[in-house]
Parts: sequence; C-alpha cells; structure tokens
Amino acid sequence: MEYNKGNATAGLLSKQGLLTDLTAEATKRGWDKKIPSSVGTTDVYDTNGVMGSGKWYGVTDYGEYTMVYYNKALFKKYKIAEPKTFDELTTALGEFKAKGITPLANAGAEYIAQQYLYQLALSKADRAWVDKYELYKGKTDFHDPAWTYAATTFADWVKKGYIAKTSSGTKAEDAGVSWIQGKAPILFSGSWWYGRFQTEAKFDWDTTLWPGSNLTLGSGGNIWVVPKGAKNKQLAYDFIDITLSKKIQNLMGNKGGIPVAADTSAITDPKSKQLIAHFNTVSARDGLAFYPDWPVPGFYDVLVSETQKLITNSEKPDAYLSNLQKAYDKGVPST
Repeated sequence: MEYNKGNATAGLLSKQGLLTDLTAEATKRGWDKKIPSSVGTTDVYDTNGVMGSGKWYGVTDYGEYTMVYYNKALFKKYKIAEPKTFDELTTALGEFKAKGITPLANAGAEYIAQQYLYQLALSKADRAWVDKYELYKGKTDFHDPAWTYAATTFADWVKKGYIAKTSSGTKAEDAGVSWIQGKAPILFSGSWWYGRFQTEAKFDWDTTLWPGSNLTLGSGGNIWVVPKGAKNKQLAYDFIDITLSKKIQNLMGNKGGIPVAADTSAITDPKSKQLIAHFNTVSARDGLAFYPDWPVPGFYDVLVSETQKLITNSEKPDAYLSNLQKAYDKGVPST
C-alpha cells in the first residue's frame, strides 16, 4: 500500500500494530543505504508512533519539498523584478496588488493556506524548533515569536489583498489551475506540481526556494507500507525493491520527480535537474521541516478550519494560535 507519512498517519498505524516491521528487509536489501537519512526520517517509527527513530514501517522512493513557483511572463509584462530576497518578494506582492492583481494563488479549503503560514513560521525558526513541534523534543508554544510572526503576517497579507478573502473556500486544484492559466503570478506549493506544470503551463516560468529561510516544508515522499495481514509479503518487498532500482529512479528523475537513488548523470532534462538540485540544497543543509499537520491525528482539519477563519477575518491571530495550541496539546502522546 502507498500511505501518507508522519506521526498522525503511518505512525498511528504502526502504533496500532497494523503495519509489518520492515527493518530486516531494509537491511537485507540495502534500502537503508540507498535512502539518505534526512529523507528516511519518515520511514522509521518508535513504539509511540513517532517518526525519526525505531523500526522501519515504510519505505519512500522519492523526495518532496515546497518552493515558490513564479510566472516569469507576468513579472516581465508588469515590469516587476523577480524576487531574490524576502524583502523583494514582499515588494513584488505589493506591486502586483497595485496593478489590480492578487499575487498569491491560495486554497483555504485544503493544505495550501496552512503551508504558507507554516513557511512564514519556518523562516523565523531552526531545527530545534522543528524537532519540538514534530518530534516532541521539548514543548511547543504557539505564541512564540515564530508562530506569532507567521499568523500576524499571514493575516496582514490577507488584509493587504496579497491573498484573496474568497480563497477561504477554494481547493488546491483551483489554486494550481489558476496558476497554470496565468491568472496568479506566484504559487507557493510542492514539487508534486512540477511535472504537471512542465506539461501544462504554456508560459515562461521558474522556481526558487523560499527566500531568507534555511527551512522549508518537505520530506521523503509517501511511503510503501505492508499491511500486517498481507497474504504475500515477499511480492510486496520485491515491488518496493523495483521502485528503488536505478532504472526506475532515473526514469522518475527525468519525469519531474525527485528520486532518492538515481544516477545524477542520467538526469538530462534541464528543469528536472534544477528541481533535484534545489532539493539537494535543502537536504544538505538539513532544511526539510516536514508539514504542519503531521504532529497529531486530526490536526490537518484543525489547521484548515482555523486558517480559513484568518482568511475571512472571523478570528484574530492570537485566538488562532490559542486554538492550535489546544488541539495540539490534546493530541501529543504521553511518553
């Protein structure tokens, strides 16, 4: 089975005893050597279902991360400089808005809005902050400087019109399509769009990592898991092995994916090379900071509903952060 990674998903199933322990196979077949440690964090879970240590319950064969997608044609048309720094990014947002264009494609009904907000927090955070939030290595305070900055900045961007108030009810597909159609100059989202944009975006476009931040959302991709009651586990192990073979990994790398075990010399597509190079940059600086909904079961729905309230201005940042704190604390496992 392909399953979502993280404490609230695969971790929860491993804790409930529903997944097969793959540790012996990972060692025997060399998966533990093929998959970089920063990517493999989401493959292993302890007895509490917390990722990062313990037994192998999943195997990822690709990586993913978030980036700023920007429509170079629109920047050129409106004579706005392509941003290299965070200050230049916010300047560009203001310039587009002044010309009557909502600069950021957004989706409040799904993951995109909360990922904007989490990235703003990450720009003021470090690895220890991420480990507290995602791995429970210390207490997370949602009123700390990073979270407070994120919530107030996000609310300010809505107030200034950089994010449309009407986006509170839109889905991720709507945001992606608006960018593909050339309606929005900027979309901050994941590498999972990359291959599609290569095919469907009929204008000059480029990507950059979020400026001014060492951390960004990202991880190993979804994981292969083997249900505890699977009838023929050997076939499942063989299938996982195939997806980690050089042939498949190289193919993935040339089709807009981020392989974990490809030959770099075999990746020939220029945009694919850039995609993988940016991922390697983030991975090398230990900058993959996972996703905001991962820490506790049910937190995704909380983040969606609460962030929608920020977009509609029916909730202020302080109340927003208090509600996140309450839901998070309720879900953190006792050790």
